[in-house]
Amino acid sequence: MLGPLSLQMAHGLLSPSARVLVAAALPGETDVDALPWAQVHWPTLVSLTTYERAETSVGQLLRRVTAVVPEDVHRAVQALERIERFRAAERGDAAATVIDALAEARVPVLWLKGAALAMQSPAGFGVRSMGDLDLLVAPSDRARAHAALAGAGWSSPTVPGYADHHHGAPYIRPGGLRLEVHSALFPPNHPFAHEPASDWVARGVQMQWGPRCVLVLPPAWHVVHASTHWAWSHEGTVGSWQYLHDMHRLTAGWAPDGSEWELVIRHARQIGAALPVGWAAWSARQLVGLDVSELVISRLRGRLHLMGMAERQWVLAAFHSPAASPSVRWSRFWWRRAMHGLGDAGGRWPWALGRVATLPPAFDPQSNSGALHNRLSRWRRHLARVFSS
Repeated sequence: MLGPLSLQMAHGLLSPSARVLVAAALPGETDVDALPWAQVHWPTLVSLTTYERAETSVGQLLRRVTAVVPEDVHRAVQALERIERFRAAERGDAAATVIDALAEARVPVLWLKGAALAMQSPAGFGVRSMGDLDLLVAPSDRARAHAALAGAGWSSPTVPGYADHHHGAPYIRPGGLRLEVHSALFPPNHPFAHEPASDWVARGVQMQWGPRCVLVLPPAWHVVHASTHWAWSHEGTVGSWQYLHDMHRLTAGWAPDGSEWELVIRHARQIGAALPVGWAAWSARQLVGLDVSELVISRLRGRLHLMGMAERQWVLAAFHSPAASPSVRWSRFWWRRAMHGLGDAGGRWPWALGRVATLPPAFDPQSNSGALHNRLSRWRRHLARVFSS
């Protein structure tokens, strides 16, 4: 039986390129000499950097080890950083137009995820990249919000598939920037407490962002929402680097089992999301050394038979790894076990609510022997990595 996964073993499951990417979540605190530079596949690192939107942080990390990084990689990452600085300024300007338009229309709004973090950081929207701006308004305020945003130059194209979603089709600003206006924090038919948007808005605290006043979740609630969003809605596979980055900053200065974590436990239990929050916090502890105690983790996620196998699957799924499971069914089997059946009633799983992963086709050994050989090779690589850790 596989035992629990230590921090060192968790890093051993990652590819060398992914280890460098993860280290960039806290570039000023990383022992760069301990990273596997000789084994890094540089095109993979650049691809992961752009996919995870970690350009600025990876650039900061690589500047500490200029002697081991190929010159063309330095140039490529520097170019990506320049683009990201431009986009960060663009996001800040866009957020300001939204704040002003909705304030004039007297629409209460709660800023979420990366935008909320940026509004509380000295680096502003340069704190990290993001694909869109996210905010929450009560359903009763959606019509006024729509009119105010349209007047401020945001368009809302008709896109199929959003009729029953927890946010409408993204608003678009000239230049392609996206804004998602949520009317709830989780998709319909989710397994958590069905709390109205107005309750979440009421939890917000006012912050000063430059000359503007904004509403954001307090840190413990932000941790609960971000953790549930990543571990449940995204199955721990999308936005992994951004989640690790944000958790490190949201919990800076927290005692491993202090009052802040007590609030996280209380809030997570209140909405029935202790399991995803526990697994997300465990992942952040194993991958970026999040300062949270084993007691807090166990109070959130409990114990699970064959926990060691579930932990290994969780780490391998977080980033694109050549040793990841070649089977969506196999990965989801262990993911569901980690969730202790949460969502079983009524099939309330994320993939039943609009998220789709394409399963590999069934292979015929006689007609597609090459593909079968490739699939078997992937299984051997996956199982060898799992059982060697």
